[in-house]
Parts: sequence; C-alpha cells; structure tokens
Amino acid sequence: MLWCIDITLAAVVNLTAVVLSSSSIVIAWQDAPQNNASTIIAYSVHFYTMSPRRPEVQRVVTMPNDTLRNLRPDTEYVIYVTAYAHTGKSGPSQHVTARTFAEGTRYSVD
Repeated sequence: MLWCIDITLAAVVNLTAVVLSSSSIVIAWQDAPQNNASTIIAYSVHFYTMSPRRPEVQRVVTMPNDTLRNLRPDTEYVIYVTAYAHTGKSGPSQHVTARTFAEGTRYSVD
C-alpha cells in the first residue's frame, strides 16, 4: 500500500488508451517535466465504466504503461493515473475514455 499525504508532484501527462480487443485496453503516459527531480516509485491506475456506473478499480504499477484486461465487451471505460514518489503524490491525470470492441472484434494494423 502506498502512503502519501502531500500532493507535491504534477499530474502525469499524455495519457493515451488503445483498445486491443473486446476485453483489453493498453494505456501509456509520461511523467510531467517538472517531476524530473523526483523519483517516481509507482503509479495508481484507476478505471471504471460509465454505463452502468460500476465501482472504480485501482491497480498499482511501476512502469508508465499498463494493460487493462478482463474488461467487458462493448463498454466505455474512464481511465486516469496518479503518480507516487517518496516526497508525495500527484493529483489525478486528465481522464480519458475508451470503449472496448464488441465481442469477437480485435485491433488490427493495416
């Protein structure tokens, strides 16, 4: 469990989400430039569905990317990230939305 009280870091930037299938979304982001003096030790990834509104899920990761798995098909997710360092934490990143594909559909590169 991460214990930080002070919001001393800037929020992560450039959060992106790419839908891979009916059950997975890849997300990535960058540390804010003003956080270069702080060593980020972890990120908390938060996501939830819009309709129907479900409880928020939180995952802790150590790299600036993650793959959300076991998601519901054809469902819109709201995603945001918070960074943690020994000196404190950031506020939440901007929120992005991504809709998983319908069942049986996969991402393809032409």
